Amino acid sequence: MSNTITLPQTIFKRLEKISAGTRRTPQAIIKQAITDRLEYEEWKLEQIDAGLADIKAGRVYSTDEVYKKLGLLKHGSKKTA
Repeated sequence: MSNTITLPQTIFKRLEKISAGTRRTPQAIIKQAITDRLEYEEWKLEQIDAGLADIKAGRVYSTDEVYKKLGLLKHGSKKTA
């Protein structure tokens, strides 16, 4: 299956420059760029879903718990000996 997209001239010129410098076809560059972006977006959605599942299951920490666990001080707090 083949589809067509319209690119602004500025993007097309950039694509041609990259294509010439890498000896890859513009189609190959576009295909890789789209594949990489889709994989990232799919991963991001999985991470969001996992985070929402954690919240729903009550697997959450307060800000104070996080700071304590990491051994950090909250802004404006003074560390005691």
